Amino acid sequence: MAALAAPASGHDTDPPVQPEAQIAAALTEDVVEIRSTFAGAELVLYGAAVGLEPGDDIAVVVRGPVRDLRVMRRQRVLGVWVNSDPVFFEGVEGYYAVASTRPLAEFATFSALRRNRIGMEHVRLSAPDTERIETRFGVPGVVVSDIGAAIVDYRAAVVRNKARSGLYVEASGGVEVLEAGLFRARVVLPPATPTGVYDADVYLFRDGVPIAVRRTSLEVVKAGAERAIYDLAHERPLAYGLLAVLLAVLSGWLASVVMRRN
Repeated sequence: MAALAAPASGHDTDPPVQPEAQIAAALTEDVVEIRSTFAGAELVLYGAAVGLEPGDDIAVVVRGPVRDLRVMRRQRVLGVWVNSDPVFFEGVEGYYAVASTRPLAEFATFSALRRNRIGMEHVRLSAPDTERIETRFGVPGVVVSDIGAAIVDYRAAVVRNKARSGLYVEASGGVEVLEAGLFRARVVLPPATPTGVYDADVYLFRDGVPIAVRRTSLEVVKAGAERAIYDLAHERPLAYGLLAVLLAVLSGWLASVVMRRN
């Protein structure tokens, strides 16, 4: 590393070196259990920004497990509403929440937001081509190039429906900066929260671009009887199917016994 040049004033000491910006962050819980009584959860992400300067901003992005999604257009045909023109999206985030010290457009450039997928306008919604649709989904879908600008409506519908369920959230002012670079943000998980691993990324912005980033993780899992049923259905589907049939037959027999006694 090259040595710092001596200051012109003649002093024999180097000028003070500013510390690099760094972020430390953690969640109050790193595992959330979903049981039959689960009605949502609220966590707090807290941390410290080393080297925070006046004018800097913080954005927190929490992204949930990804799954493929089919979106259809609702049309009225002969007086009946039908679903048509399916578009398939790959790797759609089941949960997406953004919190920031100010509105994103006030402190971040469009390219920085796009590159880091920060904000509702920059959620990743990738539609595969026809060949990949038929290979992965087994059904024909609409070729994105054929619908042109209408793909914007499909993407907006995904975000709108997720937001309606509380799964997509954007909160400007949702990050509170305290003293000495400390900060905190609320993470609200709705009742429809999907299971899986979540990544919480914390960005420190200066002059429109992120100069530091920190990632912490969260896992949402099923617990209790729900976990046992979930594991059985996914790990032993044949046994799960037989058990479901047996329970259905047993329930029908018990109902008939009760009716005869009445």
